Parts: sequence; C-alpha cells; structure tokens
Amino acid sequence: MTTGVEPATNRRGSWTSFPIARVAGIEVRVHLSFLVLVALFAAAAPEPGVANALLSVTWLLVIFACVIVHEFAHSLVARTRGVDVHEILLLPLGGVSKMERLPERPRDEFAIAIVGPLASFAIAAMAGALCIVTGHSLVPVDLIDGAWLARITWLNLILGAFNLIPAFPLDGGRVFRSLLERNQTLEAATRTATRVGHAFAVALMVIGFFFDLWLMLIGAFIYFGASAEQAATIVHIRLEGHHVADAMRVDLDRIPIGPWMQAAPIAPEDPLSDELIARLARAVDRQLPVAKAGQVTGVLRLEDVDRLIATS
Repeated sequence: MTTGVEPATNRRGSWTSFPIARVAGIEVRVHLSFLVLVALFAAAAPEPGVANALLSVTWLLVIFACVIVHEFAHSLVARTRGVDVHEILLLPLGGVSKMERLPERPRDEFAIAIVGPLASFAIAAMAGALCIVTGHSLVPVDLIDGAWLARITWLNLILGAFNLIPAFPLDGGRVFRSLLERNQTLEAATRTATRVGHAFAVALMVIGFFFDLWLMLIGAFIYFGASAEQAATIVHIRLEGHHVADAMRVDLDRIPIGPWMQAAPIAPEDPLSDELIARLARAVDRQLPVAKAGQVTGVLRLEDVDRLIATS
C-alpha cells in the first residue's frame, strides 16, 4: 500500500476514473483498475459464500477509508501552505493527492508529507485504545481474521511506517528531499531522492520476485512514481521565470482553427506555472488561445512548452 502527493501537471484521461465523493471541495475519484481489486478480495475470502465475500470486500473498503483519511491530511495541510488540491485518486496500490503545483519551500513540503503518516498513526492509536478498552487483544497480528479494531490498528501502523521509508515518492522520500534542500538545489535534491527511491523499488521487486507478487507491484509503482515525480519537478524548475510569450506561436495562419479557440484565453505575460501547464495538458488539442486586449494574437501549445523545457 503506498500513498503520496503529486503535482497535477499530467491530469489527463479522466475517463479512467470515476468520482465517489466530494469533501471540502476535493473530489475523491476511484481508478477503474480498483474494481479488479474488489473482485480479487471477494474471490480471496477465507471461507466460501456470499456473506464472507461481502465481509472481505468490506475490509477492503475499510483499508481505503484509512487511505482517504491519510490523503485528506496531505491535502488539507497543503491548502494551509498555499497549495491547492482538487482531487484525490484511489488506485489499487494506494492513493494520490493531486496538487496544482509543487510546494515552494522545503518546510512546506516537509509539513505536507509528514502529516500523512501522522494521520495514520493517529487512527492506529485511537483504534488500538478502543480495542484494549473493549477487551480485545492486539496480538497476534492478524489482518485477515483478527478483531476489526486490532486489524485497523495494525493496518495504520504499517501504512504510516511504510510511508516514512525515505524512498521517493513515498512521504518519507519527500521528507528526505525537503531535508536535502537545506544544502542542495531542488533539482539536485530531487535527483538524489529519486536514486534512493529507485534503489528501494528495485530491492522490493527482487524480494517480491521470490516471495510475494504484491511486493513486485508496489516496487514497480514506486519506481515509475519516482521517475514521474522527478520529471515533473524538472519541468517546474526549468519553467520558473518563463512566461507564455516565451513559448507561444503567433503564426496563426499555419494552425488549424478548432475547438481550442473557444477556451478562455491566456495572456502573453502569464507565467508558465504548474497550474497553467496542468490546464494546458487538459485542453482540447493540448493548446490554448493567447489574447491581448481581447484579440487572439497567438496560441500556446504543449509541444512548444516541451521544446522550451528541453532547451532551458
């Protein structure tokens, strides 16, 4: 089970997920692949029968309810630090809070990252206390047939501890990067944290190859997640200080007219921020009209922004 925070610079293909709730303006979406996990849990019930299958699926829902609390902790603290979050995406291997931009200061990233595991530990403490008060034992550890409160306690202890591992892009990896930034640039700190994340992911995949398929999947999830995070960070760094005018095209006669012209225009002096790139990635044909004094004077295309990134 993994959780994390990622910038929403590549928010595409929303057809692959569906909404289940909206809380405090944050939409909770479930990836379609999650349905496969539901089927697997139903089929893996300890005892045959519909009732046991429903109990197994209920436990899955409890697991992801704890993940949602973990992600909302990230999201709400991010908002207090000036970073907006509009969406939480649930995947078979965990959840992702999609931020509109990267935190500007290392201490902000530290606060946003550390609060997720702390929320999981808080759930574990409350469930553990209730378990003891109600006369149930916390040992032996049994996440399949144990008492529900005991299971919730150990689940959240594991979730919190695992996410504190300093492997990017896990929460611990983000904490690690924020600490590295005290003596390194953001890009250098990100590359170091990514290398550690890749090493941990490869080790997990090797162990999983011999012992558990889920460990292989989690390792792959971490490996590619670290790579995606590094790419997003480099985009953020290399576009800093650039404006729409630096990448826009003005030869409108060579660009086919289409639905993209109906989008709300942007201005040449607008910064090429994470928010703008996220909007551009979601736009029709990956391009937006650029207007000055109410007149369309150019177009900003995602491919031209990519070209600017490559040459910066």
